[in-house]
Amino acid sequence: MKKLIALAALATAAFASPAMASGFAGPRIEVTAGADDVKNGVDPTDVTYGGVLGYDLQFGKVVVGVEATAANVFDRADLGAGARLGYTLNKHVLAYGRVGYTNLDLGARSADGLAVGGGLEAHLAGPVFVKAEYRYTDFEGNLGRHGGLVGFGLRF
Repeated sequence: MKKLIALAALATAAFASPAMASGFAGPRIEVTAGADDVKNGVDPTDVTYGGVLGYDLQFGKVVVGVEATAANVFDRADLGAGARLGYTLNKHVLAYGRVGYTNLDLGARSADGLAVGGGLEAHLAGPVFVKAEYRYTDFEGNLGRHGGLVGFGLRF
């Protein structure tokens, strides 16, 4: 019986340790919501919602990653891709900056833009995390957007 318990404990440790030891590394999926304001453009709701698929690598306290974003797909499609660079403040909190490309569909026309921003991501329990983020997007055609987001996600 002791051997069975020891074997079960080793198997649990083998499968649980990589996720806990990786900190902020690995694939992630999240949902986001927040407020945004498009200057010199059509933005009837000032609300944003969407999702993110990403993958991060951690090197000591430094985290680098890539992500694909989709927002407001039922109102106006806002699709993008970006990269982020972060620094772990402690084992539960990551501060990061991000930069990427975004395409905003405004119905009659679309606009391409450079999105920059930053935020904080915090582990809650196991693979679950929350984040708060600010983004600014500079679109072509004298359009700009400020946005604040909160997110809830899972890291695999």
